Amino acid sequence: MNPTEPDAIATDTIDNTLAKPPQSLGTFLDRLYGTLFLPSFTFEQLKADPSFKQAAFIVALVNVLESLRLSQVGIISLIGASIGGLVGWLFFTFLLKQLASAFQKEVSMPELLTLTGFASLPWVFMAPALSLPPRLRLLAAIAVIIWFITWQIWSTSIALSIKSWKTLAIIPLAISGGVVALIWLGNTFKILFSIL
Repeated sequence: MNPTEPDAIATDTIDNTLAKPPQSLGTFLDRLYGTLFLPSFTFEQLKADPSFKQAAFIVALVNVLESLRLSQVGIISLIGASIGGLVGWLFFTFLLKQLASAFQKEVSMPELLTLTGFASLPWVFMAPALSLPPRLRLLAAIAVIIWFITWQIWSTSIALSIKSWKTLAIIPLAISGGVVALIWLGNTFKILFSIL
């Protein structure tokens, strides 16, 4: 009998235990918690097991809560905010995917949609931040904006398997591309309506 075998087995067991995450973040509530407090592990898991429906729910919820924060409580304005947010999210993510392809990074649309959708979650803290006393309101709102942007960059870099600093170049390109596309679309409609 070799005396080193039990130690080797014990070491392997400890290494395997440490390598595995302590919990599975498979349920929706676990994913919400993980996005806010365990983003690195959760973003990796979301990439491995994307859920478009859950991400769409988060984006719609964030936009409805933002609409409520702006005192737009009518059912039409809430539905409009939800639809507008979903369309903007789909458009932005599509542009990100196209830019990623230009940089020779392949990612599936469900992965990218899931990660950017869940990364929108910090924005739900904007209303609580703005309800603080005036001295803290500005700092809290800036903190939420930085948190939101950081999570978007982090999730996109995980989705594309690139460094975060490289993602800083892709996201502004997607935003400016979206703005230009919307301006072109608006001008096209203006021309069409002026002809009629």
